[in-house]
Amino acid sequence: MLEVFVKKELKGFSLDVCFVSEAKAVSLFAPSGSGKSLTLQAIAGLLKPDKGKIKVLDRVFFDSSRGIFLPPQQRRVGYLFQDYALFPHMTVWENVFYGCKDKQRVEEVLRMLEIQDIKDRFPKEISGGQKQRVALARALAFEPKVLLLDEPFSALHKSLKMDLYERLGEVVNKFRIPMVLVTHDFDEVLKLTDYVVIMEKGRVRQTGNPEKVFLNPIDEKIAKLLGHRTFLPGKVVSVRERWAKVKLRKGQLLVAKNFPEDLREGEDVIISVLPFAVAFNPSEDFVRVSATVKDIFKEKDKIVVILDLGNDVILHFPFSLSPNYILERGREVDFYLSPSCISVFRRRYEEEG
Repeated sequence: MLEVFVKKELKGFSLDVCFVSEAKAVSLFAPSGSGKSLTLQAIAGLLKPDKGKIKVLDRVFFDSSRGIFLPPQQRRVGYLFQDYALFPHMTVWENVFYGCKDKQRVEEVLRMLEIQDIKDRFPKEISGGQKQRVALARALAFEPKVLLLDEPFSALHKSLKMDLYERLGEVVNKFRIPMVLVTHDFDEVLKLTDYVVIMEKGRVRQTGNPEKVFLNPIDEKIAKLLGHRTFLPGKVVSVRERWAKVKLRKGQLLVAKNFPEDLREGEDVIISVLPFAVAFNPSEDFVRVSATVKDIFKEKDKIVVILDLGNDVILHFPFSLSPNYILERGREVDFYLSPSCISVFRRRYEEEG
């Protein structure tokens, strides 16, 4: 259980964050300057809120109404900084042992993260990926009640990231430690966490299961932040329990399975068609659409096709595409879209402050 209610007035910035989650791994997702790291600092005790409450599992870290503010050393927080913050004059062993004093625990986390072979080296003698593992080992060594990670993968190569994602997942499962991850990479959110808190300008805009949030952004701005690339204006024609039908400006009808619960007929909305929405073995649920191929080009693992449906629609096709399926610039093509990969949302959920 993680409860965070934080209000803090800073020079030129107001932090007002509120969320509750039962998930074992929570992510704070937002662009830079949105208050993610400040929220993490409040959980760690490095920033004292003006008012609110912070509770991790059964321990209250902060409660302004009861006058409770535990200092960082009493919270047993494992904090992994973006720059790792390793002591340069200490060996790997000494860095992990610092603040722990339990040799058996140190050996356990070194083995778990496969860095026991470099325990006698200094930080300047190891790679960036190894430094990241050492920092994680140090955070885990003193058996923290919660693990806080402040964009720890941002400076690493993709192949290193993938390996560390796997290691981190193993560690969290083995030690059963709640985790809060700060990131601006939604791939990390999907791979590592069970619950996402999307922030904007110091406030929470949307929360929930990462996959569901990705398919159901509350507005166009959040959709862009999550990586949606195709936006088509339309009007809601009908709404049923499992689908909504929307008419585009060019007259095409699209059916979507991802839409707000309070969506009403006649509303002006935005449609997002995900790149992998195209179907090659359509069922009766799939929607047939005709559009002109505006552009086509190859990437390393797919064919990218841009179709004209009033606005550009970007779709990904496999290289193994049937030779009977002809894609040429300027050619009109009939294709099928999966309603499960189409989202409907409003242009803006709330007015700008």
